[in-house]
Amino acid sequence: MNFIMELDADLFVELIGEAMKKNTEDKLWSKWLVELPNMDPKKFVPFDKYVKMHTGNSNGSNETPKTEEEILQDADNILKSMSRST
Repeated sequence: MNFIMELDADLFVELIGEAMKKNTEDKLWSKWLVELPNMDPKKFVPFDKYVKMHTGNSNGSNETPKTEEEILQDADNILKSMSRST
C-alpha cells in the first residue's frame, strides 16, 4: 500500500482513470455476453462497437472531461478515504 502513497499525483489519477475504464468495460462485457444469444447474424454487434454504442465515444467515457481542479479534488478525497480505513 505504501507504493500507492508514493506515486506521483498525475500517475495516480491516470491509474484510477484506467481502472474505472476497465471496470466499465468489464460490466459491458458481461452485458454483451447476456445479449449475445439473442443476436441473430443480421443484428450481431461486435464487442468494440457495443462499447462505443454504450459509452458514446471510443475512449470509454461519456462524461465531459474533468478540470484539473476536479481531478485533484477526487484524488484528495480518495487519499483521505484510504487514510481513514487504515
